[in-house]
Amino acid sequence: MTVFPNRLRFHSDAQVLYVLGLMTPIVASIAPLQISTVAVLAALAVLLRRLAAGHIWLPLNVTKLSGVLLALVLWGAITTIWSIDYLLGIGTASRLLLASLTLLILLDAVSELDAESQKQLYIWLSLGAAIGITLTLVSVFYIYIDTVWFQQKEMAEHELSAFNRTASILAMLTWPWALAIYRSRGLITAIAFLLVAATTIYLLAPLTPFIAFGLGCCAFVLGFKRVRLATSCLLAGFALCIIVIPFLPNLLPWLIEVTSAHLDNPINLIHRFAIWQFASEHIMARPIIGWGLDAARVFPGGNIEIVLFEAPSGHAIMGPALPLHTHNAIIQIWLEMGVGGVLLITTLFSLIIKSIRDSDINQPGSAISIAVITSGLTISQLGFGFWQGWWLATLGITAILTTASVRQCSPPEQKVRDH
Repeated sequence: MTVFPNRLRFHSDAQVLYVLGLMTPIVASIAPLQISTVAVLAALAVLLRRLAAGHIWLPLNVTKLSGVLLALVLWGAITTIWSIDYLLGIGTASRLLLASLTLLILLDAVSELDAESQKQLYIWLSLGAAIGITLTLVSVFYIYIDTVWFQQKEMAEHELSAFNRTASILAMLTWPWALAIYRSRGLITAIAFLLVAATTIYLLAPLTPFIAFGLGCCAFVLGFKRVRLATSCLLAGFALCIIVIPFLPNLLPWLIEVTSAHLDNPINLIHRFAIWQFASEHIMARPIIGWGLDAARVFPGGNIEIVLFEAPSGHAIMGPALPLHTHNAIIQIWLEMGVGGVLLITTLFSLIIKSIRDSDINQPGSAISIAVITSGLTISQLGFGFWQGWWLATLGITAILTTASVRQCSPPEQKVRDH
């Protein structure tokens, strides 16, 4: 007796990945906050398919990664004991656990891809990317036309603020999409897609995703030529992001002064500097154990308005000291989880870099992986709260689709195994 009707069943994990590849760019365009739902449903589909086939999933193919992820979840849960709001911390730890299990399940599904399934995945990824980019461009042009032509106003950055998350997702996923298009449609089509994607990210207005994409381009070129040098640069950049934190209370006041004197509209940048200064000062107050998971959302004094800088007119520009999160992943992790959290996230990052160095993927695949990591690290260090569900899902889905795109798959076996 079967659990599901045949017509409603996925007959292989690859089919789940096809749907994931198709739906991710579409959801990223029209409802980016729901991208976590896409990831969780995909993982659930894999589990149900295997359960229907009489098999139980265990993370046997990703042992080291699963150990570090579960240690990160466990340490985060422990820090809720002394957290400012332990219920908030427990909720975040649960979200992190769900994200980790989702990632491990789908990575296990990726590990079973064969060469033929990978070719099919390229087609679905290419189709999804084309639909997602098209939907995004249509939405952007509609806003431009409505604002400039019908309302007869000048476009302002806030007009496109709803696309902040979409732009960040595009900046990372454009790379595996481009690889899929290259391998299914050829080099010229892939280059054309990259140009369209770059234009789309630029039109969406937020500066951070465009910077991330630009740095990803540089990383791709370096990674294509020298993989070890590119990965060494990534490790050095990650280390620098950690090492500089204790010095931020002394460095940032000078940066705020210089920025306010030389930029016409420095409010956003200076506010970010001020947030980092506030957070780094409190990191040094509890550097070992931190303030508890997700404490940044309710940090004492975080909602107090502080003077960011003085405008040329003499008017003081104000802003909250720490609005919900630090806009910097490593600062947030150190602030909330202390040195233990920093060590665990460093171990996780090092494992990812080591997997690129030790893998047998070809030059384009290595360069794509390096570009993705560079883009993701840039956005994490300049953008969103690290524990937000949609952002954790974005990082996870990007890791899954990138791994599925770049890995060297073996030919299909003569006998199809049911997992």
